[in-house]
Amino acid sequence: MINLKKTENVIVLGLFLGLIGGVAAALLGYVFEITKEPIKKAQMAKTNQALKDVLPDFNNQPSEEILTFTSPDAEKFKVMFYPAKKDGVLVGFAGRSITKRGYGGEIEVMTGLNPDGVIRTVIVTRQNETPGLGTVVTERKRVVTIFDILGMGKKVDKSKLPPNPILDQFDNHSDSPSDSWPKPWSVKKDGGQLNFVTGATISSRAVTDAVFRIAKTFEVEKAAIMLKLNLKPETK
Repeated sequence: MINLKKTENVIVLGLFLGLIGGVAAALLGYVFEITKEPIKKAQMAKTNQALKDVLPDFNNQPSEEILTFTSPDAEKFKVMFYPAKKDGVLVGFAGRSITKRGYGGEIEVMTGLNPDGVIRTVIVTRQNETPGLGTVVTERKRVVTIFDILGMGKKVDKSKLPPNPILDQFDNHSDSPSDSWPKPWSVKKDGGQLNFVTGATISSRAVTDAVFRIAKTFEVEKAAIMLKLNLKPETK
């Protein structure tokens, strides 16, 4: 039996641990490479579905024409606009940004905008709010009743998003001077115009913050957006 000195034991142990670490790093790198593309495709599919949810009918690829700006508020967050076109004519935008004021941290919001910046609809694309409280603010879910199961319920248009009274109250508003809401937008508990969910005031404030960030950025950058697109808005 070979007796190794203490220093030799340390060297052997170090080499062994280094070998194990190298193998682990190689495996992690391999897993990252083989999962990178599927993750990217899944994220793109999620984004494309969100665009369909908030935009009118379009036949371009909005995700390939993203316009990115910095929000004019103190946070200086990134705000992205996805232009939607139908046969080359601008029919709307999807605005996307975040807030870090959620109860569970960061919340990402996407809004559908008409070409003039008026909000069509709002969805939350990423959140970590408290189930049953904050999620009442952030999620759109269809409530199925016993009457629906029995076929006696009101007919639902499944082509439209499930309603959410907190998210839906932004519809038909913008940051334009002609809009009736005082700026910046805030919930009634803070002296503003917007309803909120009792027990989820923080989530309500956070969503309001994110939606207003998109509306404000669009209003400030509207001329630059149209100049970059070199397109005329759809006229009725």
